[in-house]
Amino acid sequence: MSAEDRIIDTVLALDPLADLPRTGWLLRGVRPCESIADHSFGVALVAMLLTDALRAEGQSVDGERVLRMALVHDAPEARTGDVPMPVKTAEAARALDAVDEGLAHALLPAELLSAWREAEAAESLEARIVKAADKLQMMIKAHAYGGQKRGQLDEFWQSPRNFRDMGLPLARRVYDRLCERAGRARPGG
Repeated sequence: MSAEDRIIDTVLALDPLADLPRTGWLLRGVRPCESIADHSFGVALVAMLLTDALRAEGQSVDGERVLRMALVHDAPEARTGDVPMPVKTAEAARALDAVDEGLAHALLPAELLSAWREAEAAESLEARIVKAADKLQMMIKAHAYGGQKRGQLDEFWQSPRNFRDMGLPLARRVYDRLCERAGRARPGG
């Protein structure tokens, strides 16, 4: 396949992300709400800001890898849609992981499939930044929607799973400051 066709096909394959809403917001009464593509942009933005702050603290971070992972971390959702956390039992999550692997392979060219797999494994510093950014973006969005009095969002603030810092002290500090600004206690924190 030519580079031209690969570019067109990849963009077309991921284009549905722009029209698919984040289901968790819909289930809690937020209408209209961000799309999966909006979320991916937000994750890339948070990941970039984390990367810049970590570099300022003296850490070496491959920013291009971070952004590549952030942009494709939800690629399989172009076909499955957004499956919200309350639905993801351990068994369902394992089954969805297998489906996601196949879909990522079908949707992404090899170099982006590699980035998606790295993000899923969450072992490298760059992948941990993306995983932390994924939840940070969601909680910052919950704060924004809450400030707009949109939806019933208390559940977001009560779940420790929504505050994964991935072993990054910076991410933990951002969560702490966000909770302070929202007037919320961090669960388990």
